[in-house]
Amino acid sequence: MSIEAINPDGLSEPPEPYSHAVRAGDTVYLAGQVAFDSSGEIVGETTGEQAEQIWGNIAEILEACGGSVANIVKITYFCQDIRELPEEMEVRRRVFDGGPYPAVTACQAAALGLPGLKLEVDVIAVIPQ
Repeated sequence: MSIEAINPDGLSEPPEPYSHAVRAGDTVYLAGQVAFDSSGEIVGETTGEQAEQIWGNIAEILEACGGSVANIVKITYFCQDIRELPEEMEVRRRVFDGGPYPAVTACQAAALGLPGLKLEVDVIAVIPQ
C-alpha cells in the first residue's frame, strides 16, 4: 500500500514537520486542524468563530483528496474549554446538513499549541481511490 502526503496550496505551511493529511489506501488521516488562515494567523476569538475556519480548512483538505466532509467517519475534538463545544456543534450541524453524522469524541486539553487557540479538530475520512 502506498502512503501519500497531502498539503493543499490554500492552507498555511505546517509550522512543524508534518503533513496536513496522509492517505493510506482509501483512508485519509488529517492532522489536527486549528483556526489558521492561509498565512498561519489565528482566525476568530470564540470557539464558534474558530470552528468556521477549521471546518473550511478540513473541507479544503478533503477536496484535495478527491472527497468532501461527507467522507468523514470519525472526529476527535480537543477543546480549550469543553463547555464551549456547543458553539462548535452549531457549525457542525450546518457542515453536515442534518447528517449522517460521523462518530465523535471530545475532550478538554490543557493547551493547544498557541495562546488564543480554542479548538483543534482531528478527522479520519474514507475516500475511495
